[in-house]
Amino acid sequence: MQLVSTPRVEFLRGLRDEILSNYPRGRRIIGVDGFPGSGAHALADDLAAVFDDGGVPAFRASMGDFLKPRAIRGSGDQAYDETTFRRVLLDPWRLAGSTGFQTSAFDAARDVPALSEWKTAPADAVLIVDGAYLLGAFKGIWHFLVYVDAQQAEPDDEYLVAATPFFSASAVVDTSSPDVPKRILSDSC
Repeated sequence: MQLVSTPRVEFLRGLRDEILSNYPRGRRIIGVDGFPGSGAHALADDLAAVFDDGGVPAFRASMGDFLKPRAIRGSGDQAYDETTFRRVLLDPWRLAGSTGFQTSAFDAARDVPALSEWKTAPADAVLIVDGAYLLGAFKGIWHFLVYVDAQQAEPDDEYLVAATPFFSASAVVDTSSPDVPKRILSDSC
């Protein structure tokens, strides 16, 4: 199915083309970092649709589906169950074979492990993961990381200072106007 051309879709096609130019083959891992209210989850969904539309199989995961139980959950990136994330999704994904992977492992609403289906993907595919704090404990695992900035989001100032997403991310996207996202270029001069 061909996606209807809108400013948002065209913007995401440009982002997709940049990623594919830098990583033309293999299993790619893309992070979409953003705080609640930033539109990161919707941007990740739409980016996956644009990859699929371009003939590149895309798989979606959210860090909210890899949380620790409430009783032991910390804050920031300490809320995530990094061990499970790596064991059931990241490590099998990197094997790029017929090894199965899971795109969720925890049901936050019920505060219990999720029953998730095992999936497989072709050798040339993309995994898009959204969540906040992706430049914290997960820095370095992404082939390409998009930081989503929006005026309506409430960022963690301590994280912004420590992770410097405006300089560390592959791309910074302003979603203050969701229908017309725009790239923010960081000028470190």
